[in-house]
Amino acid sequence: MSSKQRQDPQRQELMQALGTAMELFQDATDAFDDTAAVALGLNRTDLKCVSIIVRHGPVAAGDIARYTGLTRGAMTTALDRIERAGYARRRPDPNDRRGVLMELTEKGREALDAIWGVYIREADTFFAGYTTAELETIRRFLVHAREVQDANRTRVSGLRLGAS
Repeated sequence: MSSKQRQDPQRQELMQALGTAMELFQDATDAFDDTAAVALGLNRTDLKCVSIIVRHGPVAAGDIARYTGLTRGAMTTALDRIERAGYARRRPDPNDRRGVLMELTEKGREALDAIWGVYIREADTFFAGYTTAELETIRRFLVHAREVQDANRTRVSGLRLGAS
């Protein structure tokens, strides 16, 4: 970015508006995830695990721990709760006789569809007002924003500002 772009008041105002919009979107997403977790009878950590099972499943329990950053014990406790609720089940890993895979159950698929299905089915309507080029820009932004968030998480993970 050139120094002229940085000094453009209209650009600065737009950047501030984007930051505010992102913050409000994140707040809305957090509130929705809280509501979804309550509807499922889970906590947010459990919901993260369910999300990973949906995205990567069947997935090894150890991979869920790696994706979430949970300790082995915390991950086992979360998976126990998810399994007790009937949303996922453990099954032996056919490639590792000591390993366990987590997979979504039919009850899990139905529960997730009740929460997220409407949005998924109406995505075409939601995105109808955007051109293909705009959708590509949004996708590129989201990919880059996630990369920046990952880098910031790594940067902040070693800080202990509240510790005396």
